[in-house]
Amino acid sequence: MASLLCVFFSAFPGEGTILSKLPTSAAASRKVVALTIDDGPHPGYTERILSLLAEHEVKATFFLVGKMAATYPYLVRKIAAQGHTVANHSHYHNNLVQLPPENMPFEWIMCNSTLYSITGTYPKFCRPPGGNYNQQVVAAAAKEGLRMVLWTANAGDCTGISAKTIEQKVMSRTNSGGIILIHDGVEATIEALPEIITKLRKKGFEFVTLDQAFPTSITDRPAKASSKTTSPAPSKGQALPEEDASSSYPTQ
Repeated sequence: MASLLCVFFSAFPGEGTILSKLPTSAAASRKVVALTIDDGPHPGYTERILSLLAEHEVKATFFLVGKMAATYPYLVRKIAAQGHTVANHSHYHNNLVQLPPENMPFEWIMCNSTLYSITGTYPKFCRPPGGNYNQQVVAAAAKEGLRMVLWTANAGDCTGISAKTIEQKVMSRTNSGGIILIHDGVEATIEALPEIITKLRKKGFEFVTLDQAFPTSITDRPAKASSKTTSPAPSKGQALPEEDASSSYPTQ
């Protein structure tokens, strides 16, 4: 991956970087794309996604919800064991912009701590639920050693559309250096995934994980979290609204 050049934009200089697309290859003929999967793990779905990825020899990046990871740690271990990148998608899957500023950082902190307790490694990347962020959200992520990653091709697969429509959306929106967003826990996505992989390969695309595309050597800081020594909790009367998590599945 040494031939990859870092391409990103910084929305809030000094407060953290938002990665909006993949690096592009130094070789003009090389086309790279990242498959990213949000909202898992989901029993009955994650296993099937992993089987499809293994069958097609594709490595992906899974943006996992901390609450779900804590409930199904065996799926997190399986994702990591198969060589996929494990990333932070917040702990309760709330809209981070709408949380009280003093509570919001705990979404990153708690998810980081949960994923570390399962895999022994802190994630390096994060994605805010729904793509909702502001300067404070980006800064809180950066403080935990996380780079925020958005997407270029949203499958829109959490809206009840058919597998064929999911496939068409991804194919029409994917270019070299693109980041594809699909969701765990959606039947139509599993149906569409083999065709998406096959057709992108026929177009000459190479699948990479975010770890492969953005190695530690080009980041500003190693992945770290303030939860490495302790796992802070909100003070009394400031608990994160866990009940919001169930109502927000699935989202972008």
